[in-house]
Amino acid sequence: MPDHYRDDHKTVLDALLLDMPGVTGGKAFGYPAYKIGGKVFCFVGGDGISIKLPKGHVDALISEGGAFGPFEPVEGTVWKSWVSIDRDTSEDYRGDIDLLEESVSFVAGYPAE
Repeated sequence: MPDHYRDDHKTVLDALLLDMPGVTGGKAFGYPAYKIGGKVFCFVGGDGISIKLPKGHVDALISEGGAFGPFEPVEGTVWKSWVSIDRDTSEDYRGDIDLLEESVSFVAGYPAE
């Protein structure tokens, strides 16, 4: 069962993502999630969001620090192609539209697991 998520973040992500061609809303890991081609590329959980990107880009973002950090769903387990983004306000996620679009493109071209 999920600990929590911020509904205000979900509201902004709904507005940013659900109008993109092929993007659908749903659940992943018990959290609100966004999918392309049935595959999760973003979800809202905890105090922020997490998105899937190429590992090299994830590493670069994490090295920047600030709002970017490793996605660690269980202590000691880091998902290498996922990055967590914790913004102070939900509206701040509008500035991440390029990363969100990159995540959609990346996952849309990612082989099914």
